[in-house]
Amino acid sequence: MLEQLLNNKFIQTGIVIVAIVLLRMALSFIFSRTGWSKQNKRRHINTVHNISNLLLVLGVVAIWVSELRDFALSIAAFSVAIVIALRDVVQCLVGGIYQASMRAFTVGDWIKVGDQFGEVIDSDWLSTTLLEIDPHGLGSGYTGITLYIPNNVFFTKSVQNLNFMRRYIEHTFSIVRENKGGNPFAAKEFLIGRIHEHSEAFSEVAARYCQMIEHRTGVELVGTDPKVSFTTNELGHDVVTITLFCPREEAHEIEQRVTEDFYNFWYSGPHSPELDTES
Repeated sequence: MLEQLLNNKFIQTGIVIVAIVLLRMALSFIFSRTGWSKQNKRRHINTVHNISNLLLVLGVVAIWVSELRDFALSIAAFSVAIVIALRDVVQCLVGGIYQASMRAFTVGDWIKVGDQFGEVIDSDWLSTTLLEIDPHGLGSGYTGITLYIPNNVFFTKSVQNLNFMRRYIEHTFSIVRENKGGNPFAAKEFLIGRIHEHSEAFSEVAARYCQMIEHRTGVELVGTDPKVSFTTNELGHDVVTITLFCPREEAHEIEQRVTEDFYNFWYSGPHSPELDTES
């Protein structure tokens, strides 16, 4: 009786499913209790889920292989229609295998796929899930939108790893001043000096991080020295554009400080129009 039950393919399938699910739950529980970082935990748990899903499919196919073969032979006339219907699924599966072999990114990386930016929070054989980010945004950079990208996209769109932009960014902002006289270039050296003061706390770390990014990516960045340029807009107002390499979390605060310094230079300092009038 027991032998007959064990030879029943439905019971065999149930045993395989239960065994793999229990094993996946056990491994996920073990990894969640380790002392690893949150990112490493998510990465290992994601790997366990992918491997267990693959084993589950292989186990079920191995049990029902003879029935599947007979079934495939019985629908030979419809094979072309089935291939067309499953084309996207097959492309997603091959895209997942391609991405895994190339190791372009892992869970926790910031990537750009086509025009979309995001942090990888999950990746399986068919799709990749991203938390959308604004790579030029301030603070954490997250927009709160979740992106689900089919893996076949990796064949048609380029994938860029932006992981090095998580800590430091090239931050560019502009300040507009109505031209009421005076040479705007008089503020250039003052602004560069003030930016150096605001960046003194992290300047050495920023220089090392900038060199590391350039070495690993082969892309030449603007460097850690601030850049200040002057232009005019269609109204004839002075536009000061400032670019600096700084920690993402501090970019907004530094921008506000430099903006305040610029206006203090013109309206509270020796170049103030009020002082020029009094003199």
